[in-house]
Amino acid sequence: MINNRDLDYFVTAAEMMNLRLASQNLNITQPALSKSITRLEKELGIKLFKRAGRGLELTEAGRILYQRGLALQNSYLEMAEVMTELSSGAGGIVRVGVSGSATQFLLPEICKTLQLQVPNVKLEIQIGMNDVLFTLMERHVIDIIIGPLVNYESPVVQVPVTADRVVVAASRDHPLAGRPVSLRDMSRYGWILPAKTVSMRQWLDKMFYENHCPLPDVKVEISSLASVPGLIAKSGLLSFLSENILVEEEFISRLIRIDNDQLMMPRRVGITWREGAFLSPATQKVIEVTQNVGQKMQSEARRILEE
Repeated sequence: MINNRDLDYFVTAAEMMNLRLASQNLNITQPALSKSITRLEKELGIKLFKRAGRGLELTEAGRILYQRGLALQNSYLEMAEVMTELSSGAGGIVRVGVSGSATQFLLPEICKTLQLQVPNVKLEIQIGMNDVLFTLMERHVIDIIIGPLVNYESPVVQVPVTADRVVVAASRDHPLAGRPVSLRDMSRYGWILPAKTVSMRQWLDKMFYENHCPLPDVKVEISSLASVPGLIAKSGLLSFLSENILVEEEFISRLIRIDNDQLMMPRRVGITWREGAFLSPATQKVIEVTQNVGQKMQSEARRILEE
């Protein structure tokens, strides 16, 4: 049977790929670490490391064991977190990745509701675009993502909570505001947009390309759209953002949707997590609250737009 301490020592050595540094990190001697790895290799009957020049390199078996050992360590941590949550009365920490648009129209109400219903729950929030957030989730840095539901290569579970449309927006005094405009009209003005790796930027560029128009002239490329509404209002640039933001009290008098029916991208907004991932009671509560808030927000936004 594999000794848990030997496995933990191996995972640290595999992360650092340097036995001297790994032994210092573990607060043990280098000979003790070497002996632990040798014992593990003997137990498994296979080499885990091989020499690569002056350094170390994982064998195929070592790479697989490292991945499994890391997953096992995460399971231990998750189990400890659940026990802590249960002993403190459904409290706990939930690590949430939130898209820029969701920070504007979903996150405030989610936080407010959680404080009323489960004040012992603490959120650790990372704000970013979908590609960055998914990388963090794969690395177990965050538990769930709240934002647009997009296709990922890895297996995930996705729960829609509301509908959304991404539209072209500008300040109310922009030259294109208040009248129907074409894609070619919009290509003559500057834009604030996310990186080309982001799905909605790809959709927007594709629309211009397929209609034989110059691609948007990006003056500002931004990693998070959370601060974009304020930039749009003052910079005179166009952007492509959630229609839900335009009905927010803070921006309804400063921003306007540019009138072009071609550039309206429907999308679903919801919650994403890794398939097979463990969801603590606190995480499940955040998911439940997000679903309820999303449905409420969708009804309210529809009412405002109809007025």
